[in-house]
Amino acid sequence: MINTIIKTLILDKSIRLYFTDNTKMLQEIMELSTIKDKTCCFALAKAVSILSLLSAALKDNQRISLVITLTNKNHKIYADTDAGGNVRGYVSQALLKASRQQNSNHSLQDLIGTKASIRMMKGLEMSQFTGVTDMPYQNMDDDFAYYFKQSEQTDTMIQTNIELDRNSCLLKSYGIYAQALPGAEEGALDFVREQFEAENLASLLLNMNDAEIEKALNQRFYRSKVLEHKPIQFSCSCSKEMFYGFLYSLSAEELQKAVETSTSIDTTCHICGRSYVFHPSEIQTILQTR
Repeated sequence: MINTIIKTLILDKSIRLYFTDNTKMLQEIMELSTIKDKTCCFALAKAVSILSLLSAALKDNQRISLVITLTNKNHKIYADTDAGGNVRGYVSQALLKASRQQNSNHSLQDLIGTKASIRMMKGLEMSQFTGVTDMPYQNMDDDFAYYFKQSEQTDTMIQTNIELDRNSCLLKSYGIYAQALPGAEEGALDFVREQFEAENLASLLLNMNDAEIEKALNQRFYRSKVLEHKPIQFSCSCSKEMFYGFLYSLSAEELQKAVETSTSIDTTCHICGRSYVFHPSEIQTILQTR
């Protein structure tokens, strides 16, 4: 069940519980990121893992766009997802540059700092809700739970497990998202957290089939049911058309020189690494329409 979110309801439909092994998806994203600093890799992986879990709560054409602004306001982490489980994530160029100069001994708490914030936009393209909160816990998981409590008044539990090797390559990733629904008893979410932490329950469930998952959940949380599986995958929405704006930002002299010397202009998406080549004939067309 790799790159699949397992959606369940537990405690008599009072808690929605989602969990996933998103290792392969995150490995693809992290390999494309070119980040060298281990803590920065860890932060991006956590942010993307959390957002991938949230995709399972979206419907129709809904999207979530996330911006985490660290205490250094030029250092940002971006991620977005949609109801189809398409996920991507990347860091700002300033943070990418800094990550190549960082001392890898710094902690996630140091990277986030005391004045970081979470900004999430959720909804349809023409109708979005935007919520902004600070990050008092400086650990991502509890900060996102805090976001939901502050912006949507919902009690939420988020746990992500990220394992990196000494070279900052991602070895393993899984995540849990649990949220209290109307009618949930006070303390129900704390009970769920205790059960998962006491037994490392997520890793056990991820190695079971649906019948085994339901049995294991019902042994701990009464009236539990597996609802469905939702796939998640890395997806970048870049296209050649998006890079025409870059060419229009070049001077007429630069474009003319490319045409006269029959030189193509190569562009690369910094998110997925896909390259787009503009040939002299296309550059000539841009010159004519300036």
